[in-house]
Amino acid sequence: MGYIILYKSDGSKFGRLIEKRQFKEGYTPEHASYTHSEVSGGGRHSINIAPPRSRLIDIIKVHKGRYARIMRYKNEEYERKGRYKVAYFSASLANKGYDIRGVLSFIIKWIKQNNRLFFCSEGVAWSLQMEFPKALTGADPSSISPAAFCNPAEFEIVWEGIIKEGEE
Repeated sequence: MGYIILYKSDGSKFGRLIEKRQFKEGYTPEHASYTHSEVSGGGRHSINIAPPRSRLIDIIKVHKGRYARIMRYKNEEYERKGRYKVAYFSASLANKGYDIRGVLSFIIKWIKQNNRLFFCSEGVAWSLQMEFPKALTGADPSSISPAAFCNPAEFEIVWEGIIKEGEE
Protein backbone atom coordinates (compact mmCIF):
# COMPACT_ATOMS: atom_id res chain seq x y z
CA MET A 1 0.00 0.00 0.00
CA GLY A 2 1.36 3.39 -1.00
CA TYR A 3 4.02 2.00 -3.31
CA ILE A 4 4.29 3.42 -6.82
CA ILE A 5 3.38 1.13 -9.69
CA LEU A 6 4.94 1.83 -13.08
CA TYR A 7 3.68 0.21 -16.27
CA LYS A 8 5.64 -0.23 -19.48
CA SER A 9 4.17 1.23 -22.64
CA ASP A 10 1.34 -0.82 -24.10
CA GLY A 11 2.59 0.05 -27.58
CA SER A 12 -0.30 2.39 -28.35
CA LYS A 13 0.37 5.57 -30.32
CA PHE A 14 -0.18 7.63 -27.16
CA GLY A 15 2.21 5.39 -25.17
CA ARG A 16 4.87 5.68 -27.86
CA LEU A 17 4.55 9.50 -27.82
CA ILE A 18 5.07 9.58 -24.04
CA GLU A 19 8.01 7.20 -24.35
CA LYS A 20 9.58 9.34 -27.09
CA ARG A 21 9.10 12.54 -25.06
CA GLN A 22 10.64 11.03 -21.92
CA PHE A 23 13.63 9.81 -23.93
CA LYS A 24 13.99 13.29 -25.45
CA GLU A 25 14.03 14.74 -21.91
CA GLY A 26 17.08 12.63 -21.07
CA TYR A 27 15.69 9.44 -19.56
CA THR A 28 17.30 6.14 -20.54
CA PRO A 29 15.38 4.01 -23.06
CA GLU A 30 14.57 1.58 -20.21
CA HIS A 31 13.18 4.29 -17.92
CA ALA A 32 11.38 6.05 -20.79
CA SER A 33 9.53 2.80 -21.57
CA TYR A 34 7.44 3.26 -18.38
CA THR A 35 4.52 5.38 -19.54
CA HIS A 36 1.86 5.00 -16.83
CA SER A 37 1.96 5.24 -13.03
CA GLU A 38 -0.39 4.60 -10.11
CA VAL A 39 -0.25 4.43 -6.32
CA SER A 40 -0.97 1.01 -4.83
CA GLY A 41 -4.06 0.90 -2.66
CA GLY A 42 -2.99 -2.44 -1.21
CA GLY A 43 -3.44 -5.94 -2.56
CA ARG A 44 -4.95 -5.93 -6.04
CA HIS A 45 -6.17 -2.34 -5.94
CA SER A 46 -4.96 1.08 -7.01
CA ILE A 47 -6.34 4.44 -8.06
CA ASN A 48 -6.02 4.57 -11.84
CA ILE A 49 -5.79 8.17 -13.06
CA ALA A 50 -6.88 7.71 -16.66
CA PRO A 51 -9.62 9.04 -18.97
CA PRO A 52 -12.37 9.88 -18.46
CA ARG A 53 -11.90 10.03 -14.66
CA SER A 54 -9.76 8.45 -11.98
CA ARG A 55 -11.17 5.40 -10.24
CA LEU A 56 -10.44 2.44 -8.01
CA ILE A 57 -9.41 -0.57 -10.07
CA ASP A 58 -8.46 -4.21 -9.71
CA ILE A 59 -4.91 -4.09 -11.05
CA ILE A 60 -4.99 -7.68 -12.28
CA LYS A 61 -8.20 -7.19 -14.27
CA VAL A 62 -7.15 -3.87 -15.82
CA HIS A 63 -3.41 -4.47 -16.35
CA LYS A 64 -3.15 -8.26 -16.72
CA GLY A 65 -0.31 -9.15 -19.08
CA ARG A 66 1.48 -5.79 -18.76
CA TYR A 67 5.03 -5.46 -17.52
CA ALA A 68 5.18 -3.44 -14.31
CA ARG A 69 7.52 -2.29 -11.57
CA ILE A 70 6.60 -1.58 -7.99
CA MET A 71 8.76 1.22 -6.62
CA ARG A 72 9.50 2.33 -3.07
CA TYR A 73 10.51 5.88 -2.16
CA LYS A 74 13.84 5.73 -0.29
CA ASN A 75 12.87 7.24 3.05
CA GLU A 76 12.61 5.49 6.45
CA GLU A 77 9.47 7.40 7.40
CA TYR A 78 7.86 6.41 4.09
CA GLU A 79 8.40 2.75 4.85
CA ARG A 80 7.26 3.02 8.48
CA LYS A 81 4.00 4.86 7.93
CA GLY A 82 4.32 7.56 5.26
CA ARG A 83 3.36 5.30 2.38
CA TYR A 84 -0.08 4.80 3.93
CA LYS A 85 -0.64 8.55 3.81
CA VAL A 86 0.54 8.56 0.19
CA ALA A 87 -2.12 5.93 -0.55
CA TYR A 88 -4.69 8.02 1.33
CA PHE A 89 -3.87 11.14 -0.70
CA SER A 90 -4.02 9.12 -3.91
CA ALA A 91 -7.43 7.75 -2.92
CA SER A 92 -8.64 11.33 -2.47
CA LEU A 93 -8.18 11.77 -6.24
CA ALA A 94 -10.76 9.06 -7.06
CA ASN A 95 -13.60 10.27 -9.28
CA LYS A 96 -11.75 13.40 -10.40
CA GLY A 97 -11.69 14.09 -14.11
CA TYR A 98 -8.56 13.25 -16.09
CA ASP A 99 -6.35 16.11 -17.23
CA ILE A 100 -5.99 15.19 -20.89
CA ARG A 101 -4.63 18.67 -21.64
CA GLY A 102 -1.98 18.12 -18.95
CA VAL A 103 -0.62 14.97 -20.51
CA LEU A 104 -0.84 16.57 -23.97
CA SER A 105 1.11 19.57 -22.62
CA PHE A 106 3.82 17.11 -21.60
CA ILE A 107 4.02 15.87 -25.19
CA ILE A 108 3.29 19.19 -26.96
CA LYS A 109 4.68 22.01 -24.82
CA TRP A 110 2.44 24.87 -26.05
CA ILE A 111 -0.78 23.25 -24.77
CA LYS A 112 -1.90 24.58 -21.37
CA GLN A 113 -3.02 22.14 -18.71
CA ASN A 114 -5.96 22.29 -16.29
CA ASN A 115 -4.60 23.00 -12.81
CA ARG A 116 -7.65 21.40 -11.12
CA LEU A 117 -7.28 18.00 -12.76
CA PHE A 118 -4.47 15.44 -12.81
CA PHE A 119 -2.81 13.06 -15.25
CA CYS A 120 -1.30 9.81 -13.95
CA SER A 121 2.24 10.75 -12.89
CA GLU A 122 1.11 14.19 -11.75
CA GLY A 123 -1.38 12.57 -9.35
CA VAL A 124 1.25 10.13 -8.08
CA ALA A 125 3.76 12.96 -7.54
CA TRP A 126 1.14 15.13 -5.81
CA SER A 127 0.20 12.24 -3.48
CA LEU A 128 3.86 11.58 -2.63
CA GLN A 129 4.71 15.25 -2.12
CA MET A 130 1.74 15.84 0.17
CA GLU A 131 3.64 13.76 2.73
CA PHE A 132 7.21 14.20 1.41
CA PRO A 133 7.49 17.69 -0.15
CA LYS A 134 11.16 17.21 -1.08
CA ALA A 135 10.49 14.03 -3.08
CA LEU A 136 11.33 14.30 -6.77
CA THR A 137 13.61 17.23 -5.88
CA GLY A 138 10.50 19.20 -4.94
CA ALA A 139 9.58 19.62 -8.62
CA ASP A 140 6.05 20.71 -9.47
CA PRO A 141 3.90 17.57 -9.88
CA SER A 142 2.71 18.77 -13.29
CA SER A 143 6.29 18.46 -14.57
CA ILE A 144 6.72 14.85 -13.43
CA SER A 145 6.56 11.99 -15.92
CA PRO A 146 6.33 8.26 -15.10
CA ALA A 147 10.05 7.81 -15.84
CA ALA A 148 10.91 10.15 -12.94
CA PHE A 149 9.94 7.38 -10.52
CA CYS A 150 12.76 5.19 -11.90
CA ASN A 151 15.45 7.49 -10.46
CA PRO A 152 17.65 5.13 -8.38
CA ALA A 153 18.75 8.03 -6.14
CA GLU A 154 15.18 8.36 -4.82
CA PHE A 155 13.42 5.07 -5.59
CA GLU A 156 14.15 1.36 -5.45
CA ILE A 157 12.47 -1.59 -7.12
CA VAL A 158 10.36 -3.77 -4.84
CA TRP A 159 9.07 -6.10 -7.58
CA GLU A 160 8.99 -6.24 -11.35
CA GLY A 161 7.51 -8.57 -13.91
CA ILE A 162 4.42 -9.36 -15.92
CA ILE A 163 1.13 -9.03 -14.06
CA LYS A 164 -0.57 -12.42 -13.93
CA GLU A 165 -3.79 -13.78 -12.48
CA GLY A 166 -3.40 -14.87 -8.87
CA GLU A 167 -0.65 -12.39 -7.92
CA GLU A 168 -1.16 -9.99 -5.05
